[in-house]
Amino acid sequence: MAGMFKKLSLIPAGLRYKLTVAFVLMSIIPLAICVYLAYNFIYFPFLQPNIDIDFTTKNVSLVIGITMLIALLGFKIIRDIVSPIIDMAVRAKNIANGDFSRSIDVKSEDEVGELGATLNVLTRRIRENMDELRSYGERTKEINVEINKKVLIMSSLLQVSNLISQGASLDEILKITIGKINQVEDDSSTFVMLTEEKNTLVMKVSENLSGSLNSFRLKVGTGLIGKLVAENKMASIDRRSRMSSDIEEFLKVFSVKNCLLCPIVAHGHGFGIVGLCNTATDYEFKEEDVELIKLFGKQMAIAVENEILTTKAKELAIKDELTGLYNEKFIMSRLEEEIRRAALYQRPCSFLLFNIDDLNLYRDINGELAAEDTIKKIGKIIESNITEVDRVGRLSGDTFAVILPEKNKKQANTAAEVLKQRVEAFGIAGGKGYPRNFVTVSGGVSENPIDGVTAEDLIKKANSTLNEAKSKGKNTIVS
Repeated sequence: MAGMFKKLSLIPAGLRYKLTVAFVLMSIIPLAICVYLAYNFIYFPFLQPNIDIDFTTKNVSLVIGITMLIALLGFKIIRDIVSPIIDMAVRAKNIANGDFSRSIDVKSEDEVGELGATLNVLTRRIRENMDELRSYGERTKEINVEINKKVLIMSSLLQVSNLISQGASLDEILKITIGKINQVEDDSSTFVMLTEEKNTLVMKVSENLSGSLNSFRLKVGTGLIGKLVAENKMASIDRRSRMSSDIEEFLKVFSVKNCLLCPIVAHGHGFGIVGLCNTATDYEFKEEDVELIKLFGKQMAIAVENEILTTKAKELAIKDELTGLYNEKFIMSRLEEEIRRAALYQRPCSFLLFNIDDLNLYRDINGELAAEDTIKKIGKIIESNITEVDRVGRLSGDTFAVILPEKNKKQANTAAEVLKQRVEAFGIAGGKGYPRNFVTVSGGVSENPIDGVTAEDLIKKANSTLNEAKSKGKNTIVS
């Protein structure tokens, strides 16, 4: 019985069945009733006028009312079919305009209901795809940012490596490296401290730190930074860190909340520390940040080590790079030795200073290359006109020194006059505007022990006599 009523119900019926029923209710049944009324109340009485028919207004009204009710029922069925179709058309238009937020209320199980459910599924899938695409776009942006960040890091590392390989100064390398580290993280501050005399850490370079920290100093082994350098350990201070008195003191002094601290280590010895800090709340450093600061720390360690080796090499070097003569350090050491030997054997030892006259003017007239060439030529002239036991060196840009063992002041003065004349005779043209035809030198002479018993005494006296020679018009020797 239930199955029979289900078959008679309009709810589960298909769209074609509903349209058929609606057509019957709105057209065929009303038409049939109209034919019935016309036949019984108009045509039949006309054919059989003698037959009495109960033709009352009440009966006719009842029949017409039933007819209208049936037609309205058919109209309702049509409306129930058409309304969802209109809703779907509006929804489809909204989808075309990019609105995927609403869905169709499906009330029937016919073709219209299936179409509405299908459209809802389509809308949901489009919405999910759009959300996925949006999420993918955001992730793509994040990936692009990460790629750009890594490219920047690689570029920075290569630039610092090039500076190191080209022999740039340590201060320049540190300044550029700190700037590169600071570009990696937004709103960050960076610094590097190096050990100097008496095992003291000194602030060398910093960015975005308080100005009062530019002169910050700390003993190695004291405080957080000092202990990290002494122990060659790295520290990561962020929201995960356990606070200690050293950490709290460091954060207070540097006015930061988070910091990566990496010691600068070469051959197992700590030479300093580099820090990357910020003031973000609830912040956590990533593993790549730790690796980054380690890489830059290693580069700075190489730069520091190169600086140490270069300094040692300069200390060990005894020759001047431009002229090939002995350098100032060797001359000072050798002069001390000769003075001690002269004192031991009661023998004289003299010292000469020569200075090229008006070299700055010569440089302005002829250029830097010509000036350097002149310095080399004059150095060669002096070197080729002294004995095998004498020693000649270049003390500064345009000053030469000659150590004359076994010669007293008179002999030294004669030797100086000869050297002065040889320089002038060599004929290095001064050029237009130079006060003399050829480049000349002035000289001063001192002797041990008459003018002093130390190298410092002899150099001081020779300087004094050299200045006197300059004041007398240059191209002169004073003893």
